[in-house]
Amino acid sequence: MDEEVTVRYSWSLLLLLLLAVLAGCSSTPPAPTATPVPTPTPRELGVAIGQATQAAESAHFTIDLSGKPIMVSAFTLTRIEGDLKRPDSVLAILTVATGSTVAEIRTASVAGTQYMTNPLTREWGCLAEGDGFNPAVLFDPQVGIEQLLQNGFDEVTLVGTEDLNGVASYHLRGSMSGEKLLPISMGMLGTGPVTVDLWADQATMRATKMVLVDTASDATNPTTWTLTFSDYGKMVDVRAPVECAN
Repeated sequence: MDEEVTVRYSWSLLLLLLLAVLAGCSSTPPAPTATPVPTPTPRELGVAIGQATQAAESAHFTIDLSGKPIMVSAFTLTRIEGDLKRPDSVLAILTVATGSTVAEIRTASVAGTQYMTNPLTREWGCLAEGDGFNPAVLFDPQVGIEQLLQNGFDEVTLVGTEDLNGVASYHLRGSMSGEKLLPISMGMLGTGPVTVDLWADQATMRATKMVLVDTASDATNPTTWTLTFSDYGKMVDVRAPVECAN
């Protein structure tokens, strides 16, 4: 009798072990753990936006100036609109005011030489370096706005993602040194640290809007530049309008 019980017990144990093995073989193996994709920091986003914007061959831009008046010679500069063609060509219209009179001055920059129209005669002339505001310096590959986004955008935070004109956009906020902005704005921007709000297309990482506020220029009415970028990759033909004496 004891031997019969022992045999039954052995068979039962063997059956349980077999069932356990079969259950293990038929179970679904665990899914592999996905490697998390690191989220870029606001600083890294600023660098990527600067690089993507600078990589564009051409673009249309506008700069609206408000707050404390910006003087160019005897005129108040209120708006710049133009087209940029890499590496260093710009064709733009400067809107200026003197008293109640508003005038447009055309300017072109080709291979380091700047040309500008006379606001009265509208005739083209050549400018010596430093004689007039040259919008091309704003986009200089070494010290311009896009380069500052990569190497001079400080205290950057991600405000959030927003819909800007129907486009999903990053909104970053930070500051730029006035010392770095003064030389590329002909001294018109950068009396102190400048606060910067930046929007960029999430899909292309190209800048679409920047608002620069020179808080040190005036406590209640600070100089403010609002830049917008559009038509990336458009055809731009910038030619020297006149010959300049050597």
